[in-house]
Amino acid sequence: MNVWKRPALLEWVSALLLFLLLREWLFPMQELTDTGILWPFFIISAGVLIIDVLVPFRWMTFPIKLLGLLWLLHATLFDTPLFETEWLAELYGNIVRDFPLVMHQNWADMSLVSRNAMFDLALLILISMLTYLVLEQRQGLWFVFLTELYLCVLDTFLPYDASAGIVRAFIYGFLLLMVSHFTKMTSMASLSGKRARILGNSLLASMLVIGVSVGIGYAAPKKDASWPDPVAFLTGSDNNAPVGVMKKVGYDNNDERLGGPFLQDNTLVFIATTNERSYWRGDSKDVYTGVGWEKEKAQYESILDPQKHEWKDTLFHGFETKKVNASLEFKGPQQFATVFYPGQLQKVSNYAPPNATVVYDMMNQQLEVRAGKTTLIQIEGEHEKSVTRPNGTLLKLNQYNLEAEVPIVSEKAVTQAGTDYPQDIRERYLQLPATLPPRVKELAQTVTKDAKTPYEKVRAIENYLRSSGKYKYETKDVPVPQEGQDFVDHFLFDSMRGYCDHFSTSMAVMLRTLDIPTRWVKGFAPGERVGTDSQNNEIMEIRNKDAHSWVEVYFPGHGWIPFEATSTFMSPVRFHYDLQTSQPQIPIPLPDLGNTATPDRGDGRLDNLEEGDQVSGKRFSIPWQVNAGVVALLAVAGVVAYRRKKDIQVWWLRRQIHNERSTQYKDRFNLLMRMVESVYARRQAGETLREYVNRLTIPGDKRQDLRYLTEMYERAIYGFKEMEQKARTVAEQVIERLIRQLKP
Repeated sequence: MNVWKRPALLEWVSALLLFLLLREWLFPMQELTDTGILWPFFIISAGVLIIDVLVPFRWMTFPIKLLGLLWLLHATLFDTPLFETEWLAELYGNIVRDFPLVMHQNWADMSLVSRNAMFDLALLILISMLTYLVLEQRQGLWFVFLTELYLCVLDTFLPYDASAGIVRAFIYGFLLLMVSHFTKMTSMASLSGKRARILGNSLLASMLVIGVSVGIGYAAPKKDASWPDPVAFLTGSDNNAPVGVMKKVGYDNNDERLGGPFLQDNTLVFIATTNERSYWRGDSKDVYTGVGWEKEKAQYESILDPQKHEWKDTLFHGFETKKVNASLEFKGPQQFATVFYPGQLQKVSNYAPPNATVVYDMMNQQLEVRAGKTTLIQIEGEHEKSVTRPNGTLLKLNQYNLEAEVPIVSEKAVTQAGTDYPQDIRERYLQLPATLPPRVKELAQTVTKDAKTPYEKVRAIENYLRSSGKYKYETKDVPVPQEGQDFVDHFLFDSMRGYCDHFSTSMAVMLRTLDIPTRWVKGFAPGERVGTDSQNNEIMEIRNKDAHSWVEVYFPGHGWIPFEATSTFMSPVRFHYDLQTSQPQIPIPLPDLGNTATPDRGDGRLDNLEEGDQVSGKRFSIPWQVNAGVVALLAVAGVVAYRRKKDIQVWWLRRQIHNERSTQYKDRFNLLMRMVESVYARRQAGETLREYVNRLTIPGDKRQDLRYLTEMYERAIYGFKEMEQKARTVAEQVIERLIRQLKP
């Protein structure tokens, strides 16, 4: 552009489509980095495009863009008045001081001001170059191809779902190419005759081609991927350990060989309506082979009429309990001959098909459903005796109702339970393979060196696996042990990454090396809440991805109590902290703070607002000459503030929490929960804190932190105990981490 002329409509359309493509480049930043807000980057992108379309002289556009960038930096990073020079001096000083760090790529040591300023400037220059090449030179094909490649790489190699972005970028890109082509045609030659009709028909034909292509690609049947995940294939080895075959997550009865990567499967298994969230227990196993779990010879009980049968104290006794009623309806394509139940089963009823009988494994508390019953003739001496037993054919139930109870575990009771284990428990649940490396036991002894009772040792190992920061929850990049290498030893000392099977098996084996009876349990996590029924019971969807394993520990006089070793899960079992002692309280599992630096939001904008409590002593009187400009800016600010009211509310709550540093933990926790409600969802009437935290759809690390803080809050409120200094320090650090991570 060398003359100042009014931009044509097609030029504005091209600029809009280029802006939409740029948005696809920016969207992943919010999910893959700590970037909290994207609107400043959108303003830079839109502003550069508008200026380049309106102003034909490039030498004139740069000062305008630079002034706009300075205004944006001031609006997002500084609290001093715009016409003061202090913030400009601070900006200049930070950039000069941190520029050498750029040469060494030492981004972490740069200040937030210089890091944001340099990134915004680089973005401004990059978009200016794109407008020149794409809008003026009409060279857009390479950028469309690069955008698609960028999104495909993110979708393949990083935890980002770019499937929708790939389709959007395809549509935007080809529309941009189409408009760019017609703009070039009309500039090179005029269309004689019915100009508008010819141009309209050409545009319509191009849009039909794009629409049909996208429609066929979206609606056509698609074959499942035949290759394993490339990340696990390329990086899944560790110390020459082979990578396992990629399989889908789900409940499986065969646990003889654990480990290896798996794909998340969102297939629905069943819908449960229940008055209490709990793990859905399916089975337990007691023999650890070094590579997986098996069952010792089981003791079975035949139950011909399950509706009339009642189970009592099959898992635990001597605790306060809560009654649980649940209704399970299997909706998905996958069904099981195993009955899944919460806590301790008491009764099964209203099942379909109605001809079901049950074989009950009394040692592992597993219910296996059979298709009806059969009569056998047994010969005892000279007499014949008819015996009716469940049929040998497995039957998968479509639905059933459950009555069960979950424990409210007394911390005092399990601490004082002692080590007087029955002989049959010792013989069955302390088994370990002779090939188990000694360093597994040595590690268990080191972790529990300060623990005196079995319960303290259980908590110490649980806390070590969950919160030491040494072990990473991973499902895809999961190596398997070499032939002959112990599964637990490989996880604890070599790979240090895995999922629930790795964490639960390691905890069970480590406790057995300390002569504490344990067993490995499998089933499903509570699932995702999707609503409530007329009686305010929760409706939960349980999918294949919710398949889970955990640990049960035996306490003399009380039975089996579940514990959770996996860092991204939180056991729904309730504990009553009634231990009265002059010694410090047994610590509950703490979130990982050892290897995690204080989170630094990538854009740094809201972080700077949090620290902007100091008010400058100077007051600037705005000259009357700029009153009109100030009024216009205030109007724009009002519109922006209305649209970003949730951001402002969260920022204000952050300031309140920082101002409440000297008050009690309960006050800061209440302010934090107000912030959580502002960002995610409101707490319903009558909903407890624990139920509210479990209902939220948030990442696992944030859920773990919230559950920990909630448990500390309940312990302080209902336990009538002051928090220890160590626990208070950890809680304060967790609060600081959460308020930095919470973003609308």
